[in-house]
Amino acid sequence: MESISPRVIAVVKPYFDSRLRRSDETGDRSILDDELGSRASCCTTAAAAAFYVWEGRRNRSEASLDIARALAEDVRRRQLPSGGFGQPFYVRKGEPDVVDIAEVGASADSLFHLYSCAGSEAAREALIRSADYLLTQVSPRNPAVILKRPDDDFDVLNGDMYAAHAFGRAYAASGRTVYLEKVRQIVAHLADRFGRNEAGWWPYIENWDGSVFMGNSVAYQATILELAHGLLPLLEEPLRERWNEVSKEAMATMLDAMKEPPSDATEAPWWARDWSKSGEIDKAFWVSGDPEVQRMAMNRLNETVRLLEERGIAAFAPVIENDVPDRTPVTTTYRKVAGFAGTIANMALTEERSRT
Repeated sequence: MESISPRVIAVVKPYFDSRLRRSDETGDRSILDDELGSRASCCTTAAAAAFYVWEGRRNRSEASLDIARALAEDVRRRQLPSGGFGQPFYVRKGEPDVVDIAEVGASADSLFHLYSCAGSEAAREALIRSADYLLTQVSPRNPAVILKRPDDDFDVLNGDMYAAHAFGRAYAASGRTVYLEKVRQIVAHLADRFGRNEAGWWPYIENWDGSVFMGNSVAYQATILELAHGLLPLLEEPLRERWNEVSKEAMATMLDAMKEPPSDATEAPWWARDWSKSGEIDKAFWVSGDPEVQRMAMNRLNETVRLLEERGIAAFAPVIENDVPDRTPVTTTYRKVAGFAGTIANMALTEERSRT
């Protein structure tokens, strides 16, 4: 990780700096997503803030840490009254943002590190409020299923793990056992569902009767694996051992699938077919514990950094175009840069904390 860190910072920091905004009226900080045409989403704002924490600690820059804390305040201010976060991508223009628990789960690492490494109470408050929101989204059909969106009537399996991850980070920040109980319930549920429809796979979505609503996904299988890794110390030994076996088989399935390009059989969600820039795959490889797979993670990261140095921020221009003119973009360059930078920052900050 150390070999790529200064190279990432050299390109990404000027880009983020150029998108920082300050309100003339209040002095509040925010960051602009120009392709979205508005302030960045709460999730990607938190990712940029985590980047500033990482960069500030590396370079002993109090100015960067101040920016990080200010962006955490922006996330807290814009958090919905429910505790959720709006998701502004692929939304019909003029309609409110979608509320999706993936935004909560994907923000959890950043908010936790903003609190634990930069002392941001705003980040801690936002993290705990978001976990409390997740408690309101428990399915009445199964206490281990957290509805990905309020109106959903099926089980989005990676959404369950996003929720478990947020509960785990909220437990670390608060000590509230209700979060720990949910972590264990959800991990047990996902262990139960693994391979039920096809050996080696979780589908993206299951119906309540266990049948497949949307099929296999390398990218979201990686999401489940990488988010689960940080929860292992919270599991009781039998469940931890069971999960380790599930994880090995799930990783083997992913590696085999990735020998060929994405297809309907291996990446049913069409929006997730750019495997080359999937931070979730990078992180799943990194935490695998297998030296060869970890080398693959570093090779992927090095290739991304090489492209970043060669092409600049344009290396993150979206591959998937939005062909529906009355909707906001499916994704944006800023979102992809923030996702990558937040991934690197949170991986590095997690390693740093593990050494102390």
